Amino acid sequence: MKIESGLLVELNYELLDAAGELVESSAHEEVGPLQYLHGLKEIPSALEQELEGRELGAALELTLAPEEAFGPYDAEALINVPRAEFPDGDAVEVGEWIQVTVEDEESDEGEDYEVHMRVVQLDDEAIVLDGNHPLAGQRVTYKVQVGDVRPPTAEELREREEDGGEGGD
Repeated sequence: MKIESGLLVELNYELLDAAGELVESSAHEEVGPLQYLHGLKEIPSALEQELEGRELGAALELTLAPEEAFGPYDAEALINVPRAEFPDGDAVEVGEWIQVTVEDEESDEGEDYEVHMRVVQLDDEAIVLDGNHPLAGQRVTYKVQVGDVRPPTAEELREREEDGGEGGD
């Protein structure tokens, strides 16, 4: 069966950073193969386009520019938060990922939403958080092999609807 829009695809993969270092691999037990619904932009568009029409067992290596992968590095995604605003400021460590509530300034209702940010600097007065993906601004290489191609079950479709169908770019 060839990969086309609406089919569930399972990929065995390796993700390498700009230096060629392994960042993530489906071979690790805690990660496992990546499943995505083709055509819904659940993975980077350039990768999805390269997989179109491929079949079970197909392998490819694709290097993506920052704009095609995790985006350019955005210096405005760095924020200083006074330690007084942090409930557990003493428990935070550099490199740790934390969930932060952000006020949506563009919404008429002033709705809040949750984002994950990485702690990049600590001092006595403030905590500096970075909202960029760790690979933002870098070329990355995907090495993938198609492990399965099939129609999704009704339950798999329902789960994606409940999750909000997060996109890959």
